[in-house]
Formats: sequence, C-alpha cells, structure tokens
Amino acid sequence: MSPEDTRFEVRRFLASRPMASCDSETITHNLLRKGLETTKPEVEAACTFLMGLSPAQVMGTVASLGSTHRYQISSAGLLAYERNE
Repeated sequence: MSPEDTRFEVRRFLASRPMASCDSETITHNLLRKGLETTKPEVEAACTFLMGLSPAQVMGTVASLGSTHRYQISSAGLLAYERNE
C-alpha cells in the first residue's frame, strides 16, 4: 500500500472505534485481516503523520508502563473521516 492509502486505512480503522485507543500491532493485525498489506512500521509512520497535522487527526498516548504507544482518533480526525477529506 502507498503511504497515503495506509494513512487513510489507519484513520478509518481508528474512526470506527472512536472511544478506544489501539497500539500499532492491533491496527496492523486488523488491517491485515481485511486483506490490506501493511507492516507495523508503516502503521506507526501513518500515525505519526496524522498526529503531526494541524489540527492533529490522531492522538498518541503512552501506556502506563511507558513502553507501548497507543493511538486514538481525535475530533478533527473523526470530522475529516466523516467529510471524506
């Protein structure tokens, strides 16, 4: 998948679970189950890109023990998804 397609699919996955935060392995696993060829580094790059937008479309948090990064759709990301932007 191209980086743009990966970003779109990651945002779509996170938008389908607006109240949940997911780690990159969970996102990658679910995209692979849909038949979308991607890797964990590609998903992490997509999340980093989406967090860097202004306003950020994805929020990043670190799990309580500090080793796992988790990602959640932001309000701006949900609006962009709903508007198909």
